[in-house]
Amino acid sequence: MPLKSPIFFESAGDERGTPQALFDALDAEFHFDLDAAAGPRNHKCEMYFGEGGIAYDALKEDWAGLTVFLNPPYSACYPFIKKAREEADKGATVVLVVPVRSDTKWWHEFVWDVDAGPDGGLRPGVRLRLVKGRLDFTLSVTDEMRKWICAELKAIETVKQKDGSYDADETERNFLIAALVKATGLPKMAIERIERDFPDEDLLDAAPFPSCILIFTKVGA
Repeated sequence: MPLKSPIFFESAGDERGTPQALFDALDAEFHFDLDAAAGPRNHKCEMYFGEGGIAYDALKEDWAGLTVFLNPPYSACYPFIKKAREEADKGATVVLVVPVRSDTKWWHEFVWDVDAGPDGGLRPGVRLRLVKGRLDFTLSVTDEMRKWICAELKAIETVKQKDGSYDADETERNFLIAALVKATGLPKMAIERIERDFPDEDLLDAAPFPSCILIFTKVGA
């Protein structure tokens, strides 16, 4: 079932706010200059890239010489982590909060070196710290997005009834929820809880994957 969300909140599911306590601990250690992927509701530094920030597209800006915090959008982990590596090679220090995903291209290309001995190892210029437990990210979902999601879920029942048939069965509902996940970037749990009018802070129980801290610095520095 193809489904496309309105452009003004496409990928809004990426707006996962980093837990403040975690950021504060990292900031006390690194003293960040810049939040490289944020928005007006969830930026952690006064200077940030994103809507309302000093520039909109972090991938087109120069981070060199700065100490950068980065919680990359889930839907664009690869280009942001690639950019972080490039900027670190130019002299930036980039501290990333990312899911532990050893099955991804970015993990093998920028984090883990399978050729570093029989058990592999971290690539040069990379340090890694595992985060205990699963982080509690807070999603920021606009009223417009909530209304759109609820209308789409309601419409599947309305159409069936107008056809003189029955309400949507579980299979068709699951297909629709999967389409909403793809269109918005929101997790399935959040879609289902929006339908039940949960507030933002209760849309997720915890991050879907364990998290880690990656620290990118210039190789050889």
